[in-house]
Amino acid sequence: MNQLLTLTGAVERITYTNPENGYTIARFQADRQFGLITIVGSLAEVHPGARLKIEGRWKTHPKYGDQFEIERYTEQMPATVEGIKRYLGSGLIKGIGPVMAKRIAEKFGRYTLDVIESDIGRLAEVEGIGSKRVKMIAQAWEAQKQIKEIMLFLQSHQVSTNLAVKIYKTYGDAAIGVVKNDPYRLARDIFGIGFVTADKIARNIGIQADAPQRVAAGIEYTLNQLADEGHVFAPRDQLIHAAVKILEVTPEQVDAQIEALRQADRVKIEVIGSKGIGEPGSGGAGEKIVNRKSEIVNPLEAVYLPPFYYAEIGVARQITQLLTSEQSRLAAFASVNWDKAFAWLSSTGQDSAIAKFELAEQQRRAVQMALTSKMSILTGGPGTGKTSTVKAILRLLQGKGKTALLAAPTGRAAKRLAESTGYEARTIHRLLEVSPGEGFKFQRNQDNPLECDLLIVDECSMVDLMLMNNLLKAIHPASHLLLVGDADQLPSVGAGNVLRDIIASEVVPVTRLNVIFRQAADSTIITNAHRINRGEMPIFPTAKGSQ
Repeated sequence: MNQLLTLTGAVERITYTNPENGYTIARFQADRQFGLITIVGSLAEVHPGARLKIEGRWKTHPKYGDQFEIERYTEQMPATVEGIKRYLGSGLIKGIGPVMAKRIAEKFGRYTLDVIESDIGRLAEVEGIGSKRVKMIAQAWEAQKQIKEIMLFLQSHQVSTNLAVKIYKTYGDAAIGVVKNDPYRLARDIFGIGFVTADKIARNIGIQADAPQRVAAGIEYTLNQLADEGHVFAPRDQLIHAAVKILEVTPEQVDAQIEALRQADRVKIEVIGSKGIGEPGSGGAGEKIVNRKSEIVNPLEAVYLPPFYYAEIGVARQITQLLTSEQSRLAAFASVNWDKAFAWLSSTGQDSAIAKFELAEQQRRAVQMALTSKMSILTGGPGTGKTSTVKAILRLLQGKGKTALLAAPTGRAAKRLAESTGYEARTIHRLLEVSPGEGFKFQRNQDNPLECDLLIVDECSMVDLMLMNNLLKAIHPASHLLLVGDADQLPSVGAGNVLRDIIASEVVPVTRLNVIFRQAADSTIITNAHRINRGEMPIFPTAKGSQ
């Protein structure tokens, strides 16, 4: 049933509640025909005995049967003495348990709540309640009143119960003040509330379309939208144009608020393209490796959201630190006779996968680079031998008793890497020990780095700026890093074109494999992929028997 229904009744018991977001499962004694039912939804500090007026819809859970899903609710005061006993004795008010609730209700009868509201000092007439407890009860009662006022205020401005509970959980008693004075703050502070939702709330409480706080929040929203499309920053003039379309205000109003956001440190602005690669302020490698999806020809003002700005700086700084670190866990490879090493690879026995082929000259250079450079990149199209090169690297590491960790951005890519090399491979998130319960914080970082001699990351074209920044933080200064990927593949879903931009910076040594091996050359897909990358038309096999 999709029809919105209204029920009134009392909460019998709380089956489950999530203290983080207020999601609650409760048994509810509904008035009239429904009787005892299960209700589910977001409730703020509701206890057994509370009388509620709830609006919602029936739904059927495959395991637990019919449930009433709450869309909004208001709390009503119990009208009977028995209801008051349960309400006060439910733990709602600190200082009143079931025994004391019974004494109070029997003393003042159906006027009990009026006494607490208007003449709370009279509670001292009840046996066992002194002045100290009266004061405690008064404070707890005021706190409960504040919760009800907040929920009523938010719901009167068309805020759903789910969002209202989130707002209350975030701001507590300050919730009404925050919503009245800066409703766009909700989008910054509360996961699940974006600009569109905050804007609806703001318009409901009378904030004008051209109010400075709306324009400022709309600019941040526009930058977030562009980040979702893959862009780390927006050129100032393009940002103004995009924000004007979204907010329906003037370019001058948007430009003024960009400056206000800069002064409040809510956006970062940097001039890009005015200096050479590696010069301070250039946005290039040496100070920053620029990660973007648009080519920069002329100097422009780049407007960043702070997380992307600091991530871009962090990536460049960490790459520089890794490349310049004198520590190396693979120092033994500096004195290796590479001719002998490659001869050993090709004669390690018939059971070795590596023994079944000879490495091409490009592959040999890639192997040597990965084991002697603190950071290197192995790139090339499909069928050019990237996997074979990685397997050779792993075999040489094993021969020297060194360790490697393998990772890829997705579960599928990690599985493919493990199957092709015979070594365990994990997703980058799993490798960095992401902790969802702590806001997706990575447990592996500069204070708790990864333990390995070489870290190999495959499919790096899919790694976005934020993830690369966290990955680089977790690499020990003495470890080596090899990034593997095809820069011509589709870029990451997240913001940034990291692999391509690091290659373009010319700071990190790169081996480009461009020779297609015979078995790969037999594949029309691989052949055409390389033709397209060269700007040539694909070729298609002629159907058998065609003229």
